[in-house]
Amino acid sequence: MYGLIDGNNFYASCERIFRPDLRDKPVIVLSNNDGCAIARSAEAKALGIKMGAPAFQIEDIIKKYNVAVFSANFVLYGDISNRIVNISRRYCRDIEVYSVDESFLDFHGYEYLNLKDHCNDLRNTVFNGLDIPCSIGLAPTKTLAKVANKIVKKHSNELGHTYVIDSQNKIEKALKWLPLEDVWGIGRRYADRFSRIGVKKAWDFTQLPEAYLQKEMGIYGLRMHKELRGIPQYELSEHKPKKGIGTSRTFDKRTDNLEVLKERVSTFAFKCSEKLRKQNSCCNFITIFITTDRFKLDLKQYSNSITIALPNPSSSAIELSAMALKGLEKIYLPFFQYKKAGVMLTEFVPDTERMTSLFDEDFHEKHKPIMTVIDRMNKRLGADKIKLGSMDVQKTWKMNQKNLSPRRTTDINQLLRVKAL
Repeated sequence: MYGLIDGNNFYASCERIFRPDLRDKPVIVLSNNDGCAIARSAEAKALGIKMGAPAFQIEDIIKKYNVAVFSANFVLYGDISNRIVNISRRYCRDIEVYSVDESFLDFHGYEYLNLKDHCNDLRNTVFNGLDIPCSIGLAPTKTLAKVANKIVKKHSNELGHTYVIDSQNKIEKALKWLPLEDVWGIGRRYADRFSRIGVKKAWDFTQLPEAYLQKEMGIYGLRMHKELRGIPQYELSEHKPKKGIGTSRTFDKRTDNLEVLKERVSTFAFKCSEKLRKQNSCCNFITIFITTDRFKLDLKQYSNSITIALPNPSSSAIELSAMALKGLEKIYLPFFQYKKAGVMLTEFVPDTERMTSLFDEDFHEKHKPIMTVIDRMNKRLGADKIKLGSMDVQKTWKMNQKNLSPRRTTDINQLLRVKAL
């Protein structure tokens, strides 16, 4: 059996740990620069606040119902996530950390235990130790474990906090309940396509012929088909280096100034190169994108991106920044108010297995000594102490985080103080 442990409304629950006065009160967490709602407590969901709702569109609801609003505190959330994983390892030796709030548990070899009781014990240990409510789904496959988790979250009043799918009857009942678009990995594009032929529930999907699914979705569709029928296709994944690294930000103020955009794009390329070097990889392609504010329909809209192939695989911040600026100049158009930009690196190779061109200069090797020095100094002195000349050396860009909570567990200066009487 596979299990999936999932922190309920995770970011909002993390904020409540140190604010018990907010228990049973509506809470939302906003994205970078306080742009959109990315986490909502059950009470906030009941008020009709949708995931991804722009903050300016829900201002009236926030004021009317006194909704507690927090800026995203990812450092705190990451630390709480690690603590949940550490507790989970006491109950299961094989764990795949799937995301900050979800982990798969491989319970093969635990048949001698009552797994539902075992997982309830795990859930209670997390809740009593960290004050984070969790739900756990158990099933023969990872995809069905996700389904079981959705069921127990939706019907926690009747089912408690752990649900087990362990029979064909339960599989059929669960799949007839679950909308196809909510199946792990199906995506909106496939859901819309199958909906047009009347396939709206996960059960309908399992009734499709395998030959048809192979034609429509390839091997990926066949595996999903089997997983939903209880035939395991996926084991726990080992930690692997990232296949794509990106940095993007929504600006606190819209801008049409090319020089401002250049500084931002150069900074994003620098940040991406740091992550790339950290995993000892080089990239072959760099993508740059810019976009206006899609929520301001009274303004002219424009979005564009460009992907550039590097002459040689590289992790040099100097080279990647230069390429990013070159790409930006090709897609930039004046007279538009830009709200967001970003840089994405793809097609990685290990930095010890680079195939280089005979005809192009190898900037990666040329810049490698200075990149090593920059990384060491920034690690020792603090982030962004050493920058490129194309970045704003006088200014440290900070996100708009008006409602940022203290880091509590990750900064000794921000620990919770308790007065002893």
